Amino acid sequence: MSSIYGTLLSSMRFRPSEVKDRNTLLLEAESDRGRLLFCPAFRRLQQKAQVFSMEPNAAVRSRLTHSIEVAQTGRYIADQISLKLIERGLASRDECAALTVFVETACLMHDIGNPPFGHFGESAISEWFRENGRLLFEEANKDNGLHVSEAQSAAAVADFLEFDGNPQGIRVVTKLQRNTDEFGLNLTKTTIAAYLKYVRGNRQNHKAINSPFIKKCGYFSTEEQIVLDVWSELKYNSPQRFPLAYIMEAADDIAYCISDLEDSIEKGLLVKSIAFEEIRDDWLEEGMEGQDSDQIDEILRFAAVGTRDDGRKFTFTDFRTSLNRLLVEFAANQYIEFHDHILSGQLPSLIPSDTPAGKILDALKGYCRKKVYCHESVQRIELAGYRAIYGLLDHFSCLLVAGTARFSAALEYKTKDAKGRSIIIENKLLTLFPKNYILVYKEQLEKIESVAGYTLADEWVLRAHLITDFISGMTDDFATTSYQNLSGMRI
Repeated sequence: MSSIYGTLLSSMRFRPSEVKDRNTLLLEAESDRGRLLFCPAFRRLQQKAQVFSMEPNAAVRSRLTHSIEVAQTGRYIADQISLKLIERGLASRDECAALTVFVETACLMHDIGNPPFGHFGESAISEWFRENGRLLFEEANKDNGLHVSEAQSAAAVADFLEFDGNPQGIRVVTKLQRNTDEFGLNLTKTTIAAYLKYVRGNRQNHKAINSPFIKKCGYFSTEEQIVLDVWSELKYNSPQRFPLAYIMEAADDIAYCISDLEDSIEKGLLVKSIAFEEIRDDWLEEGMEGQDSDQIDEILRFAAVGTRDDGRKFTFTDFRTSLNRLLVEFAANQYIEFHDHILSGQLPSLIPSDTPAGKILDALKGYCRKKVYCHESVQRIELAGYRAIYGLLDHFSCLLVAGTARFSAALEYKTKDAKGRSIIIENKLLTLFPKNYILVYKEQLEKIESVAGYTLADEWVLRAHLITDFISGMTDDFATTSYQNLSGMRI
């Protein structure tokens, strides 16, 4: 008898795979994981910061090592859920085996769209377009001989005012990490659905979407049809979070709350005993009761004093594994208890903030905000990174103020445009861009040119994405070096 997961877990891809002998859902899921692990965008995560950018201590996490830990936590939760699904007859063993791999892949790719310097990099891109985007769009279209309305200007910059690593990740795996065609890694629609954390695009009316997951933009306008196709495959009639995305989100929350604290101790920013005493004080102020609360208090007490009741040493590894186990079991139980709400995409979270599990994660987040994220050493590098990304966009602004014909001439490395004006900088800048990214721009332009209602103004959005694709794909070090090179600070 087929289960709900037999319908939800699909091996369908945007282009049928050329490999004919992968005849099970598990093998298709494994193929997705392999495609991700071997792609350059995933490897570049090793030089993108989790918290501490350009960190020489290899024991401190990068985005790559963080993603691997999130994947392990995701597998742990998925395994616990799978046992319960099988026990209740809600899914088969084969379906659960595939479910676990789909979750692992979504966890591995959850940060793949992050720009250099993480959230600070996202803010730099958003703020730059907020200050400059509309003016550049209007000037480019004057060069096109077009007058654009305020509504057109607002629509053109909308993707970039809400620039975020989550929607950029969709671009990375579905387009930018291309092999020989337009489908990128050509992942299954299940993996893409499991990755999709937020369910609105910037063109949609927030109030018209009945979902808790509209706080941020989940996908850009350029990938809207891809997401709609995924939902169509799942038989969703409206924007909805996919069940496996809950597991991915919970794994990320568990992993980063604990790892950021450990990295801060490793770097000497925090003293372990003092940190745990203060975290326990914050926890006790919550006044939580119940079995989970008692277990968390015991874990924090052992961590603060550094020994167990029997005198054995209690290390950070003991703290991490003990708390991980408790949080994973809680998340798995929540998934089963609220299974119908998860299938409908209406449960706000697997780890609600009003539960002991949610409160301890909030306590760890709050402590890192107070003691780590605002530390001078972190702020100094983030400020430098912000300036580098903002400065790169300043250098690339000449590509956005050009009309479509001038930009096209620059792409062909011409020295004059159709109006006879010299092209000195634009063509040289474009030689720096990855060839695959330029190919994606050209393919997407060819597609929209054939759509009814297309105007030259629509091309500008693809051009702006080309620039943010390049910048967001950079590592922290490459971004700062590129900025210095273009600014003449180094050669």
